[in-house]
Amino acid sequence: MRIAIVATLLRPHALEIVRTTVTYARAVGAEVRLTQDTAAVLHEAGGVAEELLMPGADLAIAIGGDGTMLGAVRAAAPHGVPVLGINAGALGFLTAITPEQLPVMLPLALRGEFTVETRSMLRGVIMHQGVVSAEMTALNDIVVRQGRQGRLINLDVTVAGRELGRFSADGLLISTPTGSTAYGLSAGGPIIHPSAAVTVLVPICPHSLSFRPMVFPASDPMVITCEGNFHGDEILVIADGQDPLTVSIGDQIVITPAPCVASLVKIDQTSFYDRLREKLQWGGG
Repeated sequence: MRIAIVATLLRPHALEIVRTTVTYARAVGAEVRLTQDTAAVLHEAGGVAEELLMPGADLAIAIGGDGTMLGAVRAAAPHGVPVLGINAGALGFLTAITPEQLPVMLPLALRGEFTVETRSMLRGVIMHQGVVSAEMTALNDIVVRQGRQGRLINLDVTVAGRELGRFSADGLLISTPTGSTAYGLSAGGPIIHPSAAVTVLVPICPHSLSFRPMVFPASDPMVITCEGNFHGDEILVIADGQDPLTVSIGDQIVITPAPCVASLVKIDQTSFYDRLREKLQWGGG
C-alpha cells in the first residue's frame, strides 16, 4: 500500500501523530510518501513535491484540522485517492478519527478495513471578458464577497439559465451539502445531509430581508455576475477558505458540479446524525 501523508505541523501534537502514523505504516510494509517540508521536519530524506504526492497513492492521511482535510481532498480527488482524516485541530467535522482512537483505528485503515463515502464537489470558473481567467475546486464552498472596504456589493444571479435576481449583500456563499455544516451554517444556511444532490445558496448579510438561503438541484449551473458598487470596491472569490482571487466589474463566476468527487474514509459506524449531535452539542445519549 502506498500512503500519502498531508499534515499541518503547527497544530498541537501534530508532529507526534505524524511520527506515530509513519511508524504504523512502515510496520505493515506500506510505502510512505511525505511532502518535502514534512520530511525535513522529521529529518528524513526522500520528500516529494506536493504535485507528486497523490498520483498512484492508495490512501491519503490528513493530519490536522478541517482545513488540512479540505486541502488533502482537493489534491486527492482528481486521482481517486480516498482520504482519512486524523483530527489534530478543534471541531474536526470532516476528520474521521481522534488521536485517542489512533492505536485502534489506524491499523484497520492500513489493512484496508474501511468503507469510502463519496462527496460532491463544486467547480468554479471565473470568466473575464468572455475568457476563462481562473478555475477552482471546492469540497465545502465557493464564496463571492466584498473586499477590504466592507461595503455592500451588487451581484446578479442566474440559475439553470434563468434569472434569479440582482442582490445587494456582503456576498454570496455557494455550498455543497458537506459545506453546509461549515461557513454555510454560520451564515444562517440549512444543514444538508451529505448524500443529498443539491447546492445551497446562502446570502451573507443581505440588504433585503426577503433574500433567504435557497437549495437547488446540484445539476443546475449557477452564474454570478459581479456588478460591484458605486465605489468600485474589489470583489473576492474564495474556494474552501483558500487565498482569495480578485475579480473585476462584469466578471462572471460560473459554478457547476466538479467532474471529480471526494472520497472520505469511514472506519467506524458513526452516522452523520451522530456527528451532528456530538459536534454541535445537541445533547442526547
